[in-house]
Amino acid sequence: MNVLFQTRKDYLSNVAGDSVIIQNLRKNLINLGVKVDIYHDNRINLSKYDIVHIFNTIRVHESYQFMKHVKKHNKRIVLTPIYWDLRKYFKGTLQLEKIASWNRNEKKRKFLFDHCDIYLPHCMGEAKLIMKNYNTPSKYTIIPYGVDESFLMGKKYYLKKKYGIDDYILCVGRINHQKNQFNLIKALLKEKIPLVLVGTVNDKNYLKECLKMRKEKLFLLDHVKISELNSIYKGAKVHVLPSWIEYPGLANLEAGMAGCNVVTTKIGSTKEVFGEYIRYCNPYDFESIYKETMEAFETDKNNLFKDFIMENYIWMKIAKKVKEVYFSIIE
Repeated sequence: MNVLFQTRKDYLSNVAGDSVIIQNLRKNLINLGVKVDIYHDNRINLSKYDIVHIFNTIRVHESYQFMKHVKKHNKRIVLTPIYWDLRKYFKGTLQLEKIASWNRNEKKRKFLFDHCDIYLPHCMGEAKLIMKNYNTPSKYTIIPYGVDESFLMGKKYYLKKKYGIDDYILCVGRINHQKNQFNLIKALLKEKIPLVLVGTVNDKNYLKECLKMRKEKLFLLDHVKISELNSIYKGAKVHVLPSWIEYPGLANLEAGMAGCNVVTTKIGSTKEVFGEYIRYCNPYDFESIYKETMEAFETDKNNLFKDFIMENYIWMKIAKKVKEVYFSIIE
């Protein structure tokens, strides 16, 4: 079977959740005997492909161009939406100009959902939002996102040996408004526990605002390798992702796999995906962020969340489900 993945052209240079999903899914599908190419050209010759798998309906323009091209050539189409309705987030964080842009692109999103053979929401909450907002006749199968087993393999004292940082709180995610590092720093401003931020700086002005607070023992690590990240997770007592919205936050899975206590936002699909294995905070409320983070910090680690992830969210298990979907729409 030959499959073509189509996604935004900067998925490697501007790494985000879709980048991680695409690379891990491709690797594991190849291990299952599926031939998978990745291209961002919307005019590519499709003759050798049995299926075209399109990713991302948030950044919709490129996906829309892919879909139009594929429909002309009558190929089977799988869509991984990586979707959530972000308008409440934009309104709540006063990014009002983005609401207008979102609304302008709604017809393109509906075109994607209406013209795929099947779409793959990561949970029922995402599926219900898509059905509510687009009333699409296309069928769907819930396929969750996964995590690589390599996150089991970190070395606990990596940051202690390299920088002298020990017993720290960790936040992994792009440095930008959505991830809400500003409120996390502010909530922990008076604590002397080291706070380690790991992630690419997407918004330099936002970073400047974060650094203006001059929190004691605040560390920013940029361009971290996966092999290093495994160990950074392993050494953290708690991982906090207090984003304005997550669906559901791949860093939460990585941290849980490494054995961290985990705190994340209550907004988005987090509670459906992670259940009672982690703590949830209100990203608007400094007291909520502080309370949940400190309670997690003071709680002994256990393997309950890790075992739950191993049972449900390993990439090889996810890839097997996707392969089954591929065969179902070809047959």
